[in-house]
Amino acid sequence: MTTQNLLKITALQPSLKLDEFNHNIKQYRHLFDEFSTEIQTSKILCFPEYWNGIRKGAYSEVLHEKSLDFLKEIALSYSVWVIGGSHLVKDENFANRSHVFNPSGHLIGCYDKRHPFGYERLQEIIAGDNVLIWQINDWKVTVQICSDLWNTKDYSSLTTKNIDLVFCPILTTLPDSSYTNYGRFMWYNLAVIRAKEAAAAVIVSDTAMQPIREPYWCAGASCIADPSLRFTNKEAVGHGILSTIPNGSQGVVSVTLDLDRIRDQKQYRKEMGLLST
Repeated sequence: MTTQNLLKITALQPSLKLDEFNHNIKQYRHLFDEFSTEIQTSKILCFPEYWNGIRKGAYSEVLHEKSLDFLKEIALSYSVWVIGGSHLVKDENFANRSHVFNPSGHLIGCYDKRHPFGYERLQEIIAGDNVLIWQINDWKVTVQICSDLWNTKDYSSLTTKNIDLVFCPILTTLPDSSYTNYGRFMWYNLAVIRAKEAAAAVIVSDTAMQPIREPYWCAGASCIADPSLRFTNKEAVGHGILSTIPNGSQGVVSVTLDLDRIRDQKQYRKEMGLLST
């Protein structure tokens, strides 16, 4: 095993306010200060869906450019890969787009959400049609955005591409605060299932549990599922596979992943007929 085969990944779970860009940037800086050790020793950071908090009514090209500048700044300041969650962009139409920066601050690719959620359809946010796959050393990496991960057909096509890491920025949107535990339960289970299906680690980054816009709430469902790990009858179901942030609070979740172990799991699942070749 080489050091390149070990990768520490951190998913961010900030507390944000809709349409308040400057407030949200300050929140990220506080988050980075509070969890500086975790972030400074990470190789990849993943932001949540709509990470800057800007929605269609508050969108401007100036805020879009400031958002890209901030992501680039973080990549350069911490010498990390940045999975820029996603934020709203406008070309001819509006799209929900993820931007990926390397540790040199270069934009290496973008991915547009392929399956807009209900409220996004009402806002005429168009569906993307691209797939973004790239290499980090020997790791093969991709991005899905929120409801994309629920699409069985699209995800099945990824399992044939020998993906090692799946980053999934999300914004859980629940009808009221009584569903926040439900929201986390659903995402935790989906992350474990998708991780096992593809024998690829799944990294979910969400906004902290909080009201989004009356009456809707976010669940704070950030988690990392490592398919190479197991759990026993002596521990909670899934505990050995899944790392989370307690109670959906603001924070970060970090895991060091081992490519050799993940590739061994992938080979095992192929040999058992559980993974398409």
